[in-house]
Amino acid sequence: MPSRPSTACSRPVSRPRSSNSTGAVAVSMADGPEPALRIVDALAAEPVLRDYHLLPGVRGDLLQRLGRTAEARAEFERAASLTGNERERELMLRRAAQAG
Repeated sequence: MPSRPSTACSRPVSRPRSSNSTGAVAVSMADGPEPALRIVDALAAEPVLRDYHLLPGVRGDLLQRLGRTAEARAEFERAASLTGNERERELMLRRAAQAG
């Protein structure tokens, strides 16, 4: 059986089911950030997604839209710490600084 590809930091690549994350984005567009945040929080409780770097970025965006800037900043910083991609890290750190 072939081995799974890994990221630059040697973590196995795993992708959440896109319907769940896409659903949260769709809900945020249709119904606002609060119900979308509930979906993202439920996803974040899944052990397989605990270290998925995009989830705290989405959560940070929703928190920022709700005016919860301190929490948003912490989520963007967490996303930056989880990604193995330098450009994504820079973006998340910039978003954290902009959150206040």
